Amino acid sequence: MNNSKLPKVKPMLAVPADPFDSNDYLYEIKWDGYRGLVYLSEQTTILSRNLINLTERFPELQNLHKKVIQKPAILDGEIVVLEEGKPSFSKLQSRGKITDALKVNQLSRRFPVSFIAFDVLYKDGESIMNLPLESRKKVLEDIIEPGTHLIVSQYVHGSGIKFYEAVQKVGLEGMMAKRLDSLYMPGKRSPVWKKVRNTHSAEWVIAGWEKGEGHRHLGSLILVGFNQGKWIYMGKVGTGFGKDDENKLLRLMEPLEIDESVFTPPRGEFRSPVWVKPTLICEVTFTEISPEGRLRHPSYKGLRYDKNPQECTIDQ
Repeated sequence: MNNSKLPKVKPMLAVPADPFDSNDYLYEIKWDGYRGLVYLSEQTTILSRNLINLTERFPELQNLHKKVIQKPAILDGEIVVLEEGKPSFSKLQSRGKITDALKVNQLSRRFPVSFIAFDVLYKDGESIMNLPLESRKKVLEDIIEPGTHLIVSQYVHGSGIKFYEAVQKVGLEGMMAKRLDSLYMPGKRSPVWKKVRNTHSAEWVIAGWEKGEGHRHLGSLILVGFNQGKWIYMGKVGTGFGKDDENKLLRLMEPLEIDESVFTPPRGEFRSPVWVKPTLICEVTFTEISPEGRLRHPSYKGLRYDKNPQECTIDQ
């Protein structure tokens, strides 16, 4: 990265929340894409949430520095593929995995991305992270010339519940709620920023589990659904269960252990899995099912005893 005057900064993170109203907060769309920090001076450099350089993967974003004044600057935002005004995460994923230059250029024409900026951390080479969010938002609007590949995230004040209902209605991922006076805290997950996801809920059958790391004995549950006489892999869930849930699940799964999985495991998907008979049913919330048939952002809610496993169909 040649933007040598600018330090590497990890993005500020939000905590989960339910919809609410407050005059102390602004509300904006939670864009479904890749979080990105854009470093702008005489060139454009894009770093991921984990500080991986993504610049070469998105050639259509490499001239963003020409659309921003008061450089050197750092913008925080989301890289998205927009389809009829809504993000397509599956099309973005098809681009994010490619590193071959020829394929990257082909996909940049087929599925072009935009950078949706929602914060500014540096301008004129100086940090403005200690300014309140409301002031940073005004700076953001002043220094950007919006266009096809650079969009400024719009927001509303106060009416969080109505805004969330509107977001839900059009099928977007969710909304962000941020205190107007919040300072930017790099790498911190803070309650002054909240994420409210538009979630679905369904019941899936536990077909195995993976071991956890450190103090966690249970890393994730392996989930399946039923379709035309077969078990279909739906994904893994590794959040939502506490220590009591973990102990209960491990106790219930131990007598159900079997040597082989009841479905065809995707290659390279699992690390030392323990397979079990498809008997236990759990409720899981998630944002959507991807085109590949996988649950996105799943979270464990609890066991269900009021269904037969074969009732947990993939189209429930």
